[in-house]
Amino acid sequence: MSDASQLYSLLQIGTSRAAGARRAALPAELESVLPGGGDAESQLWQSLGAWSLWTRAGLKPAAIPTPAPLAAAPAERLRACPPRAEALLARLLQGGQKTVLMLEWLRELTRYGGHLPARFLPNLLALATRHTELRAELTQVLGERGRWLSRFDQAWGWAAPAAGHDDLQRLWETGSLEQRLAALAQWRAEDPGAARDALMQTWASEAPDARAQLLGCLGVGLGPDDETFLETALDDRRKEVRLAAQALLVKLPGSALRQRMQARAEPLLHVKRVLLGRNSIEVTLPESIDKAALRDGVGAAAHPGLGEKAGWLVDLLAATDPRIWPARLGLNPSELIAMAARSDFAHALVRGWSSGALRGAARAHELGEWTQALLAFWLSSDERMRQQYPRDFFELFARMTPAELHACLADIVGASRQTWGQAERVLVDLLVHAARRSSIIWPAALSREVIERLLRELPAIPGAQWEIKAALDSFAGVVDPPAIAGLEAAWRAGAGDGGIHDSIANFFDTVRFRHEMSLSFQEPA
Repeated sequence: MSDASQLYSLLQIGTSRAAGARRAALPAELESVLPGGGDAESQLWQSLGAWSLWTRAGLKPAAIPTPAPLAAAPAERLRACPPRAEALLARLLQGGQKTVLMLEWLRELTRYGGHLPARFLPNLLALATRHTELRAELTQVLGERGRWLSRFDQAWGWAAPAAGHDDLQRLWETGSLEQRLAALAQWRAEDPGAARDALMQTWASEAPDARAQLLGCLGVGLGPDDETFLETALDDRRKEVRLAAQALLVKLPGSALRQRMQARAEPLLHVKRVLLGRNSIEVTLPESIDKAALRDGVGAAAHPGLGEKAGWLVDLLAATDPRIWPARLGLNPSELIAMAARSDFAHALVRGWSSGALRGAARAHELGEWTQALLAFWLSSDERMRQQYPRDFFELFARMTPAELHACLADIVGASRQTWGQAERVLVDLLVHAARRSSIIWPAALSREVIERLLRELPAIPGAQWEIKAALDSFAGVVDPPAIAGLEAAWRAGAGDGGIHDSIANFFDTVRFRHEMSLSFQEPA
């Protein structure tokens, strides 16, 4: 209790009930100057009056320790940003340009081997704090001063230098959940076994809401040694934890869970061969699922538009490596998909196989035949069938090497009609998916062919205006600028006003800006 509080408490309870307590309530400096003697009431009022004068006169402040001098940022090791490129960055920040342009500017600076200009660091750190898709590229070019600056705002902690082992241990033991997640992910990248052991030691004491997020960090450096722990997590009482464990075990080649799911799935599919007519695929739906199947994830996901048993089939196929089916059924992926399309269970088979392809390979080329067959079938299918593909199916594009992606797209475009029209709107949709998942510029020939056909035919199709606008927004970030430079003059010569005109003009403006950006990094700093 403060000195003033003690005095006012005495005033409330009366001196007769707290006699002699007055002197102890005052600081020693004030006590020494008060007159002695007098009755208790007089002493109380003198103390209150003295205290009031004391506080109005002001207290002597406590000594403030001199802070240790702040260490300066280390000397930069990266090159300075070229002046023209710096000017373009200023335009990007002032003009509210698209994220795709900011990402490309950052990648250009990374390729140049440069660091961000110091004057833009606070703005860019704040921008990437809001737009997390910028962080990976930004951290490559922060430079020493940017990493130094990130220490002074907790919101910029994501940009701080990678922690050493001792710091990782400290953050893991005492940090917030976000800090612990980041520390565990970094630890997994450096020493997967030690990070897993650390999680196992704290597992029983972890909050239920945190377990699923922490378990997801094992996706970094996932390997066979993680399987035993993940199997135990399948029995966790929290559904989110069980789902996280199932998702990781499905991604683990050769895991016991995948083998169990394959054993359940194999008896369900057969090919019926006939002498006359076409062969067909026969599907036997599971009659029921036991506790072991539930534990492995059968029935865990929702499958709109499918019955319960058909949904079980999807779960089994999604957890099974699609590469087993050509060997087991004696047909290649294209033949199997064509046969499935004629089946009563087409939607379940396509959804299951496409999910299996998505989960089953770290890189798309590992399932090359399945990927090509599923993409070709997607192009030939109606909207209802295309909806059976998992929402993230086109993440396969991000797993392709640039050469694989460009060859795949060139084959698909080359196989289309020379004159694009209503039927190619679905092809444009597929190309948009590819563009959104590509950070590499498309080859000149592919860039020119796609844009030339798009501008020549599709604007005349009623109802295609919004689709073309969305496509141009996506293509603007990946087409090769010099390859389509000649297309702009030809388009402007015959372009009208209104409608799609502004979208096409914005597309060419963006591509021209990208070209200027590329040239700006070709000059010395």
